[in-house]
Amino acid sequence: MGCAATTVKISSIILNLIMAIFAICAIIWISFNPDYIQEQLAIIVYIACSLIVFFAFLGCFAAVRESMCLMATCAVFLLILAIVQIVFTSNDISEGGMRNGYSIVNEAWESNSMDEIQSEHECCGKTSANDYVVLSKPIPISCYVDQDYTKVSNLFTEGCSSKLQTYYEDEWWHCSIVSWILIAFELIAFLLAVFLVINFRNTQRRMRF
Repeated sequence: MGCAATTVKISSIILNLIMAIFAICAIIWISFNPDYIQEQLAIIVYIACSLIVFFAFLGCFAAVRESMCLMATCAVFLLILAIVQIVFTSNDISEGGMRNGYSIVNEAWESNSMDEIQSEHECCGKTSANDYVVLSKPIPISCYVDQDYTKVSNLFTEGCSSKLQTYYEDEWWHCSIVSWILIAFELIAFLLAVFLVINFRNTQRRMRF
């Protein structure tokens, strides 16, 4: 194997390892943020990332073993996965998987279970603390910094609806960035895999003569 082919082989192994690490990190992130996206989308992400990890390690194995068949399989999978991710990430319909902060706050408001949201996201009421005042309800201590209601300055002034929606939109943006990074890795890994497949095939042909 020539110097260029060896360089590509090593680059392919390193790239596949980085891609696997990114996919594993994505799985861990989703696991620790179960309320961020819809359950159906989370399952899809788990499956996709698991497949990325599997084929990334398979790609490393194929490169080390110089297996043309395994490398071709990885190349085809990476191309298909990259195309699916590009369509899924670039279309607005993908945002349907993001939780709606407004609806979550409305449901919590109707069921009188705002405390957890208010404490976690440092907000108060649907639009502001005035929501409680209008209804002649006492402002809950979860609307205060460290639940210290003795100081008016500790009161959270921002409403939970807009804050929770902004939080989900920001997290979705971060998720999209990770997805595009994985797509870039997949396309580069695909090109390297195609190069190695051609190189392995040429090497096998030369060995026959």
